[in-house]
Amino acid sequence: MIAKEVIEEIRARCNIVEVVGAYLPQLRRRGSTYKCNCPFHQEKTPSFTVNDARQIFHCFGCGAGGDVFRFVMDYEKVDFVTAIGILAERTGVELKYEGGAQPEKSGNKDVLYKLHTDAAAFFHRMLLEAPEGAEARRYLEERDLPPELVKQFQIGYAPNDWEGLLSRALKKGYTAEQLEAAGLAVPSDRGGRTSHYDRFRNRIMFPICDQMGRVIGFSGRIMNKAEKGAKYVNSPETLLFHKNRVLYAFDKARKAIVDSRQAIVVEGQIDAIRCHQAGLENVVASQGTALTENHARLIKRYADEVILVLDSDAAGLKAALGSSEIFLATELSVRVVTLPEGEDPDSLIRKNGSDAITALVATAPSALDFLIEAFQKQEDISTEAGRMRVVQAVLNYIGHCSSAARRDPMIQQAADRLNISTAALKQDLRRAKQSQRPVRTTEPEAPAPKLPPRKTYPRQETALLELLVHHYREVHPLVHDFIRPELITDETCRKLAEILMLDPPETLTEGFHEYDDEMQKVITRVQVEESRTIDTETRPVELAQRYILLFWKRFLEREQADLARRSDLSNEERFKETTRLRLDIHALTKGWEEARPMLETRLHSDVDF
Repeated sequence: MIAKEVIEEIRARCNIVEVVGAYLPQLRRRGSTYKCNCPFHQEKTPSFTVNDARQIFHCFGCGAGGDVFRFVMDYEKVDFVTAIGILAERTGVELKYEGGAQPEKSGNKDVLYKLHTDAAAFFHRMLLEAPEGAEARRYLEERDLPPELVKQFQIGYAPNDWEGLLSRALKKGYTAEQLEAAGLAVPSDRGGRTSHYDRFRNRIMFPICDQMGRVIGFSGRIMNKAEKGAKYVNSPETLLFHKNRVLYAFDKARKAIVDSRQAIVVEGQIDAIRCHQAGLENVVASQGTALTENHARLIKRYADEVILVLDSDAAGLKAALGSSEIFLATELSVRVVTLPEGEDPDSLIRKNGSDAITALVATAPSALDFLIEAFQKQEDISTEAGRMRVVQAVLNYIGHCSSAARRDPMIQQAADRLNISTAALKQDLRRAKQSQRPVRTTEPEAPAPKLPPRKTYPRQETALLELLVHHYREVHPLVHDFIRPELITDETCRKLAEILMLDPPETLTEGFHEYDDEMQKVITRVQVEESRTIDTETRPVELAQRYILLFWKRFLEREQADLARRSDLSNEERFKETTRLRLDIHALTKGWEEARPMLETRLHSDVDF
């Protein structure tokens, strides 16, 4: 187990606002807390709240909550130990284990992250220093990639050796199976035994990083077009690398994307690097793969607009239209840059300078205008058939937009370009949507299983816990003297009240990971901020008195109901006890000063709770 003092050191070095902000740049200060849309469920109004003072987060929409470790666990979908490793790497804290023992290296994420980091350093060193990297250095010079760019993007070289990386990794204590799990080595059966060899050989190496800047994969490019084999070889799908969720240079472009609320997407790594050199720092690359919904959702977290910069050939046109539909469905604005024939961003910038690409980006038409322009060139719109094919393509594109506020201006724009009334386009769009609805079969499909409802907690009981957390010194003596755990009906709230009867609120955070999930959710809920149920114009002590009276009244009414069901009492005993309960409940309705003597009598008597 990781030593507790190490965990606490990591916690002390991690400001939760900074960590969450690195994952969710849209996090913004709202009063005394920070808020944004929750990353764990879909919502339109921000309910995800981060409390800097208490170093916790809580979502009032879905109930997710916890400390900095819990956030990383939930966001990265990893266990507690892996989350500690991620934050240890972020803060530079060395992991130490109880008893001084180190866990054996395995195929978990921690090992794979470290292995990729070491592999990237090896490839980079081979490019800069090794004699066999001379050809790669000449290639990069011919491509006009200066040393500072090579260093910034940690470009490397995989030597033309079947075991160049493998042999060095084995010497550092890694296993061949770990290199295989990382996608860096390939298994081979030779002479009836399994061996391994390097996946990447004699290629320029581009490290691919996640949003946090950690290397998770590689793309290797040949240097000579005459060489046999694919132009690019990419890492396979691994525990870390999923190509449909990763965009090249996203870690370096993220801040610029957030600042501009705009992402520019190009096709290749060198195109992206060249754009960054030209000052377009919000550029990412699709690495030659088709853009997916996961890519769109990733960009949507940080941007409102996407600008596609793709080749001007037929394949580029098809890719632009397909990608535009995906981004539009994710409620992103889309524009498309048309490059001069035979050019890509790299060649265009090298020939004509950075102004050439920035001008194209600045004047890029909307994807809808691009589509209409492209189809009008392909079709003979002087004929009815050609004109209707253009209209159908436009309707198909607009149909991907789920927002009526976005859709209406697009319909107006298309109607103006095509000389058709907006009413006609809207009618055809409705008809097209209706025709796409699935036809009910004789045996209707079983409804999708409903998610279990989120557990709710008694409002007054969580409000009392909020008082204890936020106004501990003022209300603790009162609550300690007049509340008994049995008065609190919810088990989780009762456990937390018992803790706060004995110890200050800081105890909840210090022992956070010793509690179960339900306890953690309630802890973060009552700690992150005071809810609107608390009247800010009323003194905390007065509120505590109200809740004490409420809980006692509820308790005595339950006693009344139990008394009515008891058969072991005589009529005289029943009358006497019923009268006492009625008088005590009446005293509670008269207010604190009237009820206090009665409560003190009950609390100091031998009343059986």
